[in-house]
Amino acid sequence: MSIKLFIQIDKFTGGGTGIFRSRLIEAFKKIEDIELVHNPKKDFDIELAFIKQVHKHNKLHILRVDGCYYMKKKYNNKPIEKAIRKAEYVVFQSKFAYKLCKRVLRLRSDCPNGKNLKYSIVYNGINLDYVKRVEPSKNIIPGSFVTCSRWDPNKRPISTIKGFIKANTGKHLYVIGGVGVGGKNINLDKMAKSKYIHLLGEKSNEETISILKSCSALIHLCHIDACPNIVIEALSCGLNVLCTNLGGTKELVKNNGVVLDVDKFWKTRYLRSQNGDNLNKIVVADGINRLCKIKNDGFNRKDLNIDIVAKQYINIIKKVIKR
Repeated sequence: MSIKLFIQIDKFTGGGTGIFRSRLIEAFKKIEDIELVHNPKKDFDIELAFIKQVHKHNKLHILRVDGCYYMKKKYNNKPIEKAIRKAEYVVFQSKFAYKLCKRVLRLRSDCPNGKNLKYSIVYNGINLDYVKRVEPSKNIIPGSFVTCSRWDPNKRPISTIKGFIKANTGKHLYVIGGVGVGGKNINLDKMAKSKYIHLLGEKSNEETISILKSCSALIHLCHIDACPNIVIEALSCGLNVLCTNLGGTKELVKNNGVVLDVDKFWKTRYLRSQNGDNLNKIVVADGINRLCKIKNDGFNRKDLNIDIVAKQYINIIKKVIKR
């Protein structure tokens, strides 16, 4: 008998959550005993919710959690906390996401996220067959570096560019993405005065994959990122990654890159001030030069395959509804 799985698609359509959800849905469509339901008025057995529940019902639900807001009073964590406490099972997208929620939301043993927590860590994934089909870009100098984001201060574009110039590798850096909502004071054009820095602006996912496949390394210095899709994409293309130590990125990178020990997990419940775009360019440059010394003979990260990720979710769903 098929499992009727309800997944909302009318909320959180943009950003990393929307991208991952769409990839997961496509993978679910390949699984024979799963029937997807997107209309909450239709019959279903269980819901897989993202971030928080939107539609009220009396059925079981599993919650996939990105993380939570870590700046005091900046955003509202109550809907996220309520959804976690109500869920039969919680899927965190990284160990860091779990640690963050446990600290900020003060989850205790009398809720689903305490000592008797029913949870799993399941990282994001991508369709590796799709990645293979995309042709490498012919407009990119082979062996170059790339960085990609919606550029806000916590994404550290200044630290990235200044550190790259200081590294003086003789290689090129391609910068993908525009300025984000919080980056109104970021002037990428002013920073990119070097002949080795190329601003590409916004790109589609296929264009981004194409560019990645022509490069050799990704620089991702975001202050806090639970499980960034761009890192998943870069690793699936065989790129080594330079990242920082705070967040879930290093969990993804494993041995395929260099981790800069530049951030500390704060001791208070909330982070009192956002760590700005002010990394020491010498430290960043050293990381880039270390990255250059890693042999890039190509590697196979089957653990990033969205089909494997989807099966992990289905195993959790079957466990919860006891099938």
